[in-house]
Amino acid sequence: MSDKMTSRQRIKTALNLEAPDRVPIDCGTIASSISNIAYKRLVNLLEIASLPKELERPDLNDPVNPDHDLTPCDEILELFGIDTRSVSPDQPIDSQALSRVQLDDYTYRDEWGVIWDRPRNEIGPYMYRIGPFQKDDFNIGDIEKYTWPDAHETHRVSGLKEKARTLHEETDYAIVVSVGHSSVAPCQRLRGFAEFMEDLIAEPKNAQALLEKVTDLIVESTVSILKEAGPYVDVVSFADDLGFQDRAYFREEMFQKQIKPYLAKCVQAIHDNTDAKVVMHSDGAIHALIPDLIDIGVDAINPVQTTAWNMNADQLKAEFGKSLAFWGAIDTQHTLPFGTPEDVRKEVKEKIETLGSGGGFVLTSCHTVRSEVPAENIRAMFEAAQEFGSYG
Repeated sequence: MSDKMTSRQRIKTALNLEAPDRVPIDCGTIASSISNIAYKRLVNLLEIASLPKELERPDLNDPVNPDHDLTPCDEILELFGIDTRSVSPDQPIDSQALSRVQLDDYTYRDEWGVIWDRPRNEIGPYMYRIGPFQKDDFNIGDIEKYTWPDAHETHRVSGLKEKARTLHEETDYAIVVSVGHSSVAPCQRLRGFAEFMEDLIAEPKNAQALLEKVTDLIVESTVSILKEAGPYVDVVSFADDLGFQDRAYFREEMFQKQIKPYLAKCVQAIHDNTDAKVVMHSDGAIHALIPDLIDIGVDAINPVQTTAWNMNADQLKAEFGKSLAFWGAIDTQHTLPFGTPEDVRKEVKEKIETLGSGGGFVLTSCHTVRSEVPAENIRAMFEAAQEFGSYG
């Protein structure tokens, strides 16, 4: 067994595909936040003297966004043995950036020009609705004359260096920064999901032009973020969903020819500007694409959706565990929302025994803990991680 490690050492060791003293635990960084609705129940469940004031935090009750994600307070993170802390730019180029324009209580336009809305008659998160290029006569001229976000605006990274340096110098947590999405998701939202996928086959020049423009902006934004935070962070994450529940979005040949070169540019921008490890977030059945993700320099995948087709934990570890770490894996489709605390404990133990064998695993929920998840199951997940996670 390794000597007791700091959180930073623990994460770095796991991402180096080695065994730390125990399986590292994440919450609140890479697709692992908690719905404010579920979080209220968790605060009420835990017996911590300082927590009642947590129910008064401004971001907990937002009438314009009643179902949203947040990171637990330090007291809860410490109670659950969380090894990570997040540091984020104030205004990233992203659909959830503060620079979005609220059109009414249910609708906003992000700085890409994409419209999002949330349900009128029930509680639910904002969902993509329509993009500015979602029309029949879309062409390269639309890209050339469009007013694009400015990735170089200094306010985007204001204070980021100081926040990252303070966390790095004054704590021993592993510091995680997200640089947002890479190339695919913004194109799907700008053009429309189905329309962009059709363009890859029917209008490949249009799809390529859009990918090139979006990738250039993403790279500029990434470089801007990492010039500030790069020396002080341990992990850089980016997102780009590449899979449905039952298959990848792309055939391997199409991915390698039309998508991979652009994702490679995004990953290279990270490696060129920091020594931190790179974690890619992609939901779904991405097994067929993993060799290419390893090839472009991804160090770990998240959220490891083992309920998707061909994403069995044993198989993933056996095929890719010598080249890739795994971050996530505790099921948010079935076990966490609908299982018992004992079901959760069993799954945590199984995932540690498979994905955590020999190292290379950071445990957390497989995506955001949604509003329907019982507080008892959230607690069971983190307590079981501490109970079963030792490599001794």
